Amino acid sequence: MGFLFSKPAPPKSREPTPAESAELDARRAKVRMTKFAKRNEGEADTLLGRAKDAARAGNKETAKRLLLVRKLKLKAVKTAWANVTKLEELVAGIETAQQQREFVSSLARGTELLEQLNEALPIDRVEDLMDRTDDALAYQAEVDALIARDMDPASAEEVDAALDAIMNEDAPVAVPAAAGADAGAVHDLPAAPTRAHDAVDLPEAPSHAVPAAREAVPA
Repeated sequence: MGFLFSKPAPPKSREPTPAESAELDARRAKVRMTKFAKRNEGEADTLLGRAKDAARAGNKETAKRLLLVRKLKLKAVKTAWANVTKLEELVAGIETAQQQREFVSSLARGTELLEQLNEALPIDRVEDLMDRTDDALAYQAEVDALIARDMDPASAEEVDAALDAIMNEDAPVAVPAAAGADAGAVHDLPAAPTRAHDAVDLPEAPSHAVPAAREAVPA
C-alpha cells in the first residue's frame, strides 16, 4: 500500500531548443555588455579629468595619451551598446543548432575582444600613464603600441582637437588695446616743476589801494 502515499516522480526536464538556448545566451551577454558599457563610461570621465590635470601642469604628452586611451574606451562603449541592440534582433532568426553555434561563437569573440581591451587598459593603472618610473614607462610603451594598432586617423584627429581645446581652457586672455593706441607704448606725462624758475608766473598783487565801489544814489 506504500505506493498510494509515494510522491509522483518529477517530470523529466526537456532539452531547450536552439532558439531558447540562443535567447538565454543573448540575455546573459546583454547583461555583460551593459555592465561593460557603463563601467567604461565612468572610466572615460575619470580619464578626461586626469587629462585636464596633466594639461594644466604642462604635461601635454601625458594629457594626449590619456585622451587617446579615453577614446579607445569610448569606442568600446559604442561597440558594446551596438551589440546590445543587435542581440535581440539576431535571436529572432536563430532556428537550427548550426545557427546557434555560429551565433554563440560570434558573440564570444566580440565579448572577448572587449574584455581584452578592458584588461589592457584598466582604470586602476591610470597613474602609470602619468608616472616616470621604469615600470610606468614600460606600460606606457605597451599602451602606445595598442593605440597605434587600434586608433584610426579620424579618431586621432578628434583627440588632437580635444587636446587643443583643453590646453586653451587655461590660456591667458589677451586684453585688446584701446582704439588708436599702441598696446605696448608708455606715454610720457609732463614733469612737475622742480625749480623756482620753472614755476608758472602769476600776476603781482596791486600795491595801491583799490577804490571802494561807489554807492548807488537813488533817483
